[in-house]
Amino acid sequence: MHRVAAFALSLGLIAASPAVAPLPASDREVLSRYLGAIERGDYARAFALLTGQERRYFGNAANFASIFAADSFKIDKFSVLAHRDVPPKSVVVIVSEEFEFFDHARAVSGSATGRVMYGLINEGGTIRVKDPYHPWRAVTPPNATVTQNKLRISVRKLSFFTSRLELVVNFANLGDETVTLLPYGRSVLRDDRGRVYHLIETKLPALTDRQLRLGLRLPPVGQYTGTLTFLTPDRFTPKALSLTIAPSLRDGADQPFSVDVPPIAL
Repeated sequence: MHRVAAFALSLGLIAASPAVAPLPASDREVLSRYLGAIERGDYARAFALLTGQERRYFGNAANFASIFAADSFKIDKFSVLAHRDVPPKSVVVIVSEEFEFFDHARAVSGSATGRVMYGLINEGGTIRVKDPYHPWRAVTPPNATVTQNKLRISVRKLSFFTSRLELVVNFANLGDETVTLLPYGRSVLRDDRGRVYHLIETKLPALTDRQLRLGLRLPPVGQYTGTLTFLTPDRFTPKALSLTIAPSLRDGADQPFSVDVPPIAL
């Protein structure tokens, strides 16, 4: 779901540009084959139509398929809205997509219509597709949930990007008193070799969850789903991960506490 929100600027540039000729049939045919393959769930065929740079980024067709599987993403219908030539040999295309997906924040399935940008690039006489803004791998871990001091923490999704790992995490207060979450205090991620990784703390919303960074007071029966993004090596491929969230403080308690999520097998 990262890509839909990232294209407003490109759409504005296309809308502001002079009228252009219709998208060439050869370009439209390649894009239709790519989107049609995703629509059918044929990710190996879609992967083969990507640019060389994109194929290197994802690494293999299985990683590429994982980003759609993690969100239960399915295209139901698509149509080309606009395009813009980018000399010397590229075209930016805006596509309207009707799609189904799983909303990890609310833990429900949904559907939506979005405007998505694709690139069409001529590589040695062959048109290839650039589909940006995705993680190169995504995982929805089973049973990555723990309850401690009546605070339930669930890791719902892991997205691997270049040099960072984004976790979608749900916090649920099962107690009768408000609990204050301060995960940007001492939270760490550990891999199966015991190496430690720390949260990225910036003012950029794409990298740092502002609500969790400032501190979140979660009332009784309250829930919040946010993102925690850790700085990692490029092509980070551990076999397992352990997450410690700290500190948290329940109203009326003398000391803050930490929560360790069970090891997440990858």
